[in-house]
Amino acid sequence: MTKSNIVVLVFAVVLFVSLFRLGSVLLFDVDEAVFAEATKEMVESGDYITATYNGDVRYDKPIFFYWMMALSYKTFGITEFGARFPSALAGCLLAAALFFFVRHFCDFSKAVYSVLSMVLSIYYLIYSRSAVTDMVLTLFITLSLFCFYLSLKQGRRFIYGFYAFSALAFLTKGLIGIVFPAVIPLIFLLVTEGIGGVRKMINFRAALLFLVISVPWYAAEYAVKGNEFIEQFFIKHHFKRYTEVISGHKGPIYYYLAALVAGLFPWVAFLPAGIRKIFKEKDPLLLFAGIWVTFIVVFFSFATTKLPDYILSAIPAASILVAAGMTEEGLKWTRSAWVFIGLISAAAGLAFVLLPPYLAQKGITDTGWMPITAAIALAMTALCCYSFFTSRPLYGAMSSVMFVFLMTLVVTVLPMASNNLQDALYKYSLYGKEKAGVDERIITYGLNKPSIVFYSEHKVAAAGGIDTLQKLIAEGRDRIVIAKARDTEQLKRLGLVVRDTDKGYVLLERN
Repeated sequence: MTKSNIVVLVFAVVLFVSLFRLGSVLLFDVDEAVFAEATKEMVESGDYITATYNGDVRYDKPIFFYWMMALSYKTFGITEFGARFPSALAGCLLAAALFFFVRHFCDFSKAVYSVLSMVLSIYYLIYSRSAVTDMVLTLFITLSLFCFYLSLKQGRRFIYGFYAFSALAFLTKGLIGIVFPAVIPLIFLLVTEGIGGVRKMINFRAALLFLVISVPWYAAEYAVKGNEFIEQFFIKHHFKRYTEVISGHKGPIYYYLAALVAGLFPWVAFLPAGIRKIFKEKDPLLLFAGIWVTFIVVFFSFATTKLPDYILSAIPAASILVAAGMTEEGLKWTRSAWVFIGLISAAAGLAFVLLPPYLAQKGITDTGWMPITAAIALAMTALCCYSFFTSRPLYGAMSSVMFVFLMTLVVTVLPMASNNLQDALYKYSLYGKEKAGVDERIITYGLNKPSIVFYSEHKVAAAGGIDTLQKLIAEGRDRIVIAKARDTEQLKRLGLVVRDTDKGYVLLERN
């Protein structure tokens, strides 16, 4: 197969993984639905400065992702596809940037392997198909760091891209969009050139471009909301999120090492060989990628709040190292990778074979996808055995197996998850949309489910305790209540009538 045909095939895979059935499942709570609803309110209100959710100001994130989603809504409609398209587009652009960047500095095979290892992974599948900021942020941070490296190797004109994309990252997720593009190049220059090299980061005209891009929205929001914006946006959603546990999202110090193994499997098996090449070959690009990955993983490992998406912006650099490891000529390292992949795949295949009868005893019957994934896992094991004993890596076959696995998730597992997690809430939201009056709210008890706001097209009155719920009912303004099924008997004693119970939720109505 010619190189041009390989490129066409690789990007066909990128488009398929990113876009196939993109809008086929409901928006998931919490993050997808809250971004989708906040942008919906922005489009309906015409206020493109201050994001709101359920009528209240939402300070969690800056504005740029909302703007992207609003443009998508205006193009594709306020739909699941419209909400997710910005992330899918960002994923495709990221894959293209990664390919051409690696191809410029390395050989063709490394460029192909870097893209395939990133795209054919759980990390890419989830975040290129989610209506959240992470893939867009990763795109801008990656482009910023690529431009910095290009400014060192190909000319100072690229320094403007370094500052411009950092500004867009700052507008997408706040201070982290400055920290990573600033600190990673700083460490690289200190390691390679000493303190004198730091001046290569500094360009006053490029800094002015950064300010022109990023400051207007921050200034406008401060002008509108004043100190409340500073306290909520910077202090609560930046510093406290790093130093305190937010929404129960905590984890051990090794949390992100486990996340890398799970999210970048099976390609992560080649990461140690790629790291070894940093010291073996003294390649500045590999060193840059190694600093990039290490800083992000270490930075978030010491954060109190931990979520797997936090290190997504390290994945492009990790893929560069993985590609280097996949081209390692030493049999010791490649055979170790095949053993690791084979053992994990065999264990997963065996688990998928043994779990269905056990889950059936627990009342979980949606296991039809497990035999398929078991076969896929065992096929990966067989490939690893062949490669181990013949010393012939079958990366094309391995990529094909991963592609089938990811598409199996898209076709079977995601719809099943949507059905179990969101279907009942969606049905009850449509009931509220049809039955509730124009100014009537939907009452939720003990729930934080933004999808109810999005699909019901009504504001939600959230009752965290029984006293608050009693007051809302006594007001006589709102009639429909959505709660967890376990609270049914308690809520019936308040005079509420059960309309339906499904998948752990209950729909009630004031008599």
